[in-house]
Amino acid sequence: MNRPTLIALLLSAAQALPSLAAAQPSPVAAQVVQLNTGFMPDPRRSGGMAGGMVQAQSVPGAPGNCRGFIPGAPQQIIQTPTGFNFLRVIAQPLAGTDLTLMVRGTSQTWCADDTYGNVPGLDLQALPPGRYDVYVGTYSQSGPAPFQLLLSELQSTVPDNNAGVRPQPQYPVRPQPQVEANSLGALDFTGRPLFGRMMVAGNFITRSVRGRNGGALGAQGIHGQGICRGFFQGPPSHVVALTQPQSFLRMYVVSAADSTLVIRRPDGQVLCNDDTYQLNPGVEGSFPAGLYQVWVGTYRENESRPYQLTVTVDPSQHP
Repeated sequence: MNRPTLIALLLSAAQALPSLAAAQPSPVAAQVVQLNTGFMPDPRRSGGMAGGMVQAQSVPGAPGNCRGFIPGAPQQIIQTPTGFNFLRVIAQPLAGTDLTLMVRGTSQTWCADDTYGNVPGLDLQALPPGRYDVYVGTYSQSGPAPFQLLLSELQSTVPDNNAGVRPQPQYPVRPQPQVEANSLGALDFTGRPLFGRMMVAGNFITRSVRGRNGGALGAQGIHGQGICRGFFQGPPSHVVALTQPQSFLRMYVVSAADSTLVIRRPDGQVLCNDDTYQLNPGVEGSFPAGLYQVWVGTYRENESRPYQLTVTVDPSQHP
């Protein structure tokens, strides 16, 4: 081959490179999930595609139990300004694929495989505030596979029945007493609200009301989603009437006292919270239309201070 012909071929190949690069699929941007303690709904669900070309064992700092093939960038990013005492992370397959799971924080990496049958799950405890990258892999390089990520503060959360098989305990487990899932204990949901009723129309952004928290009725016997603590008066502090469903709504309390919060939803489900925003409680999530009974308490018995209860659909609005 003469020199001019070789140069012409090289130039032609160089000109073809940009089109080959453009034909490669661009990486999918990671989905960012903002989470505070007491988030709703619980579990929080989000989807994605599992698998990649990176061996999980080769990731720097990965523990020895990391398995499968993950993408070079996380599919999900958890941002939490509050941290969690307990957070369960489950990667649930939607097509029967054997999945693996990796979560990377700033100082630690966790991996899971076959926690619930072929479904991986992690129980992260004493999780400080910050960013956590989530990688969902496949056990073999079988191509992308759909998954659903479940995030929960409840130890009762497990994969859906069709997603995997719950592992059998290796040792006998002592039966636990049955506890009513949504119980208000000594609180009186039939009582008249102490500080009135708030009507929240569908086109609102933020509404606030004031009251005085605290009481002598302890949280013993109150069972619901979140952390149930504090002391309350018997009747609800407020009734919030939501005229239209909201895909995102946040309720929070601001007070000089260390406050706690209990909310009874229209379907009877009980939500509890303590210390989402320093010493101020709050819950957020999807809220259907209806009446919400709200109790504002204090961490210490009979401590009574003024407070402000805020209801907002603005995600940037918080203490």
